[in-house]
Amino acid sequence: RIHTPEQQAIAELPDVKVRLGNLNANNQQKGVDSLIRSDLESLARHRAISDAALVGGDEDLVSAVEAAQGYGARVHLWGIEAAEGRNQAEALLWEVDSQRTFDLDFCRPYVTRRPVTMYENEGEPPPSRDEVRFIGARIAATWLAERGRDQLAELLPGDPYLPGPVDQDLLMEAEGLLSRSLRGHAALRRVLRDGFWQHLRSQY
Repeated sequence: RIHTPEQQAIAELPDVKVRLGNLNANNQQKGVDSLIRSDLESLARHRAISDAALVGGDEDLVSAVEAAQGYGARVHLWGIEAAEGRNQAEALLWEVDSQRTFDLDFCRPYVTRRPVTMYENEGEPPPSRDEVRFIGARIAATWLAERGRDQLAELLPGDPYLPGPVDQDLLMEAEGLLSRSLRGHAALRRVLRDGFWQHLRSQY
């Protein structure tokens, strides 16, 4: 639950609350649905809102919608046009009071995907665990030299999980040093994070 600089800037805006879930070992965010439900239910129960705009598509959000509606609030589901098929759960579409879909062309200027680098040696055996762990420690040394002990102190409470942007930068830098992708090697990505954390802990 460590704020990134972007999340910190958003959190400081008036009338805005940032809710952070937890990152699991695969860097997947967990626990956000329950926070959404808690906020929706509390706001509706205290008559602080009459309407809520919910941006999402996960079926797990159905209970949040039901909770808010139980206190008389109307819930409006917003989504982004799917490139193909449907990207919102049918059960969620049935439950909400109204729906709105934003065109892909409307969203594209504000959202970009990082390019995936293709390496020539993808068919070769993957690097060893020791090699990947060493790369993780090497990147950690550079990270610490550039950012200093103050940022290290902010990072340590999240051990063994890394904030999404830090984890993504670690992966991309490691892939560059190894000249191969680690996207299909979950075990090696965990070893990479272990090497990164081991060096940082040794320096604190």
